[in-house]
Amino acid sequence: MMVAMTDETGPESLGLCVVANVARETSHGDGGLEIRTGLRHFAPGAKVWIAPLRWDGGSPSVPVVGRRRGNSRRYSAMVIPRRFLENFRVRAVYSSALLSALGGGPLWTEERAESYVRYWGTPRLETQVEVEGTDYTRWAPPVTDPPPMELEFESATYHLAHFNANRARYSPLPPPLEPPPPPVGPTGS
Repeated sequence: MMVAMTDETGPESLGLCVVANVARETSHGDGGLEIRTGLRHFAPGAKVWIAPLRWDGGSPSVPVVGRRRGNSRRYSAMVIPRRFLENFRVRAVYSSALLSALGGGPLWTEERAESYVRYWGTPRLETQVEVEGTDYTRWAPPVTDPPPMELEFESATYHLAHFNANRARYSPLPPPLEPPPPPVGPTGS
């Protein structure tokens, strides 16, 4: 590993990067009901570096570089769902091997990295709204986790119909009213 040294401060930073850890438990399968420890390629708690994004930061997946499960000394790059990551932060990159695995180009600017850390650090769910009178849904901006009971979207009010570990679904129809409780006490006959 080659690290540039300066006379007074020690290793010289090659740039900044957004760093995260793989979540201890990840949800998979239908409705997110299958719980696994970590990911197939990364152990739970593994440190991964998020490569600078070349697409919209609202995407559910991000390109990461990390050391694979087991005793791997080499870096592996892949794209994984962002929901499997936690503890986002900004850190300096000192390793030329890591810089090369991240694509070798320019890294994050401090302002951009900090804004993504703030945004990604807030738990969010993908959101769908049902189109009134059809069986179709549309994507809406993400909501916090747990989701709010009502959502204002395109000057209409939608009501929470269903949510799981992956997304929240809203309907234009209000929730059904619960029937009143049965009377208590003796009944006259």
